[in-house]
Amino acid sequence: MGTQEIKKTCCQFCAAVCGVLVHVEDGRVVRIKGNPDHPLSHGYTCERPGIAPKWLYQPDQLLYPLKRVGKRGEGKWQQISWDDAMGEIGQKLIALKGRYGPETLGFLEGTYRGNDYWPRGRFASLFGNPHNIFAPGIICGINDMGINMAVTGDVTTFSTDLSNSNCAVFWGSNPSQSETRSWTHLKKMKKEKDVKIIVVDPRQTRTTDMADIWLRPRPGTDTALAMGWLHVIINEELYDKDFVENWTVGFNRLKERVQEYPPQTVSEITDVPADKIIEAARTYATHGPSVMPYGVAIDQLGLNGTRTEQVKVIMRAICGYLGVFGGHLIARPGDTNNGGKFVPESELSMMECLSMEQRKKQMGFDVCKLVSLNGWTMMSEYIEKVYGIPAPVTVQIQAHTTMGWRAILTGKPYPVTALIAWGSNPMAWAGNTKLVYEALKSEKLELSVVQELFMTPSAQLADYVFPATSWMERDLCTNMMDFCSLLWAGEKAIEPLGERKDIYEFFRGLALSVGQDEYWPWANTEEVSNYRLKETGLSFKDAVENIITFPDSFDLEPYKSTGFPTPSGKVELYSSILEKLDYDPLPYYEEPPESPVRLPDVAREYPLILNTGGNFRPMYHSEFMHKGIGSREKHPDPLMDIHPETAGDLGINDGDWAFIETRRGKIKQKARYNSGMLANVVNCQASWWFPEKSANEPELSGVWESNANVLTLDDPEFCDELSGGWCNRALLCKVYKAE
Repeated sequence: MGTQEIKKTCCQFCAAVCGVLVHVEDGRVVRIKGNPDHPLSHGYTCERPGIAPKWLYQPDQLLYPLKRVGKRGEGKWQQISWDDAMGEIGQKLIALKGRYGPETLGFLEGTYRGNDYWPRGRFASLFGNPHNIFAPGIICGINDMGINMAVTGDVTTFSTDLSNSNCAVFWGSNPSQSETRSWTHLKKMKKEKDVKIIVVDPRQTRTTDMADIWLRPRPGTDTALAMGWLHVIINEELYDKDFVENWTVGFNRLKERVQEYPPQTVSEITDVPADKIIEAARTYATHGPSVMPYGVAIDQLGLNGTRTEQVKVIMRAICGYLGVFGGHLIARPGDTNNGGKFVPESELSMMECLSMEQRKKQMGFDVCKLVSLNGWTMMSEYIEKVYGIPAPVTVQIQAHTTMGWRAILTGKPYPVTALIAWGSNPMAWAGNTKLVYEALKSEKLELSVVQELFMTPSAQLADYVFPATSWMERDLCTNMMDFCSLLWAGEKAIEPLGERKDIYEFFRGLALSVGQDEYWPWANTEEVSNYRLKETGLSFKDAVENIITFPDSFDLEPYKSTGFPTPSGKVELYSSILEKLDYDPLPYYEEPPESPVRLPDVAREYPLILNTGGNFRPMYHSEFMHKGIGSREKHPDPLMDIHPETAGDLGINDGDWAFIETRRGKIKQKARYNSGMLANVVNCQASWWFPEKSANEPELSGVWESNANVLTLDDPEFCDELSGGWCNRALLCKVYKAE
């Protein structure tokens, strides 16, 4: 038997970041087990670490830098050294900057899984780029962060304490698929105490099967439903009167607004019975402490996404569920034990380098104002006053993604001629796939750089492709993008395969290629981590052993001594930030842009309501699609949920392939009967591609066949006014059997 080691780190196959022990023999990962000493996951892992060794050594993993030598999508590449590739890219970036200005560069990135975002932010700030970040974040949490900061100054959505809750509301989420650690804990809680579970979902899932109250709204009407809850809570005086009186502003104006949403009116909009609306609101308000774990579905509603989140923030505040165990904890970024600060990402991002004039050039600065540098600049002074550190910035701000594709093609409002993508597959995640394809193929896009693990459909259209390290090949030291009073640390289990590099090394290479040498003194992630930890008295190796460090005494109600980081120092139910940005300061409902109510003529041809998404294990977004590693064997085909009677009327049997068609295109997926589905609603899985199919044009690994984003709506006028989020849900479609 050869050399054996056990490395302590965290699994980063998703954002849960569970503690794991990686077993290594002769330099190869052989198995992964949960770390029983980890204070959050307590030894739990899902099935993904079990397939990690096969996944890591899957032969399609990228190992060396590649340069395109044929046409984009033709599949002709040559191997190139990191130094030569970075040198060529640096010269091109400098030339494009000179011709069009630093704003000509855009960044594409994916979801969080332990990666640091600040290297991209630091590179952008020093380059003079106004953080033209085009990413799925605005339909996956960034809008939520933005509205949290506008209303409370804090990011409380993600700091939840489910273990001490008496009531849990899963609104647009299904933890049995999306967050199995919480799901396992929830099942245990349900057996041990009288915890009430409320689920808002138009389809039946294992989570709805556990619910005490299950609400099935017409897709896209969630804001109206949430306002109906507020109507009940306020009119029946079920709120925390002391907190409302002393720690909120705008309550009377909010009370006036909710009178527009009595339960009966809301029932007519949402198709949820009025008595169920009342019951759910009363249960949430009186059975506390209550918690609403994050759910991505709301963020994908287009016009109503962020407004629903605004109501949720308001409800948890007025019901007294902020800063309490069993509710939503108030994080203080940078806090650790030993009395020292962990250097936050916002400090490393060097936003101070960007003048206001340059910030205003961010794509969408005056369109998606809440999550752009427009709103961030307005909120940052209050957050810095309370936190003592720069405002969270690394993913909490974003440009208008759908404007980005159009700017590449039209040159308006200015040319976007270069893209740098890392861990991002927009051919799978971005709305309106056909438009994304046109932009990535366009000759007006003069430089396209990708760092990836596999040759995805998006990478196939790039000019340079760099190999990225997996989480097993890189060090980890993070505070979860500055919105946690926690610290995750973990050591790499093995040396990087081939010539793979982590995200810090990737952006440092780009930085050196354009002359930013003096601002990147750390050679690698461990050196950066030691710098960030210096004030805590911990080294990186100490942090690995501690796994997570909390402040010595965690203050549940820090606002009592500092106030909330808002202009008023209180929770702003009537948001002065939104008012200054020329938005309605109060939440309201708007009919979805593509619905049978708004477009009855279109609904005659496309009579069903389409939702796209819904996590399915073991896949994570567009990952784990390869055969031979144990994931596709468990989930070989894309599935569309449909009510049996609806399917029967269309001549579709359970397991039949069927076409789903919107006005933008059609795809095919296998029908899966769901007897709890609303009869006029179907749900198709998102982000499918088929790595076993040809990687070259025209197939591009089958990205056109079953990818739900071929169907989605991304016209800027129908995007969320606050965030720029596009419509992945509440669309009109028709379904028919695929012959």
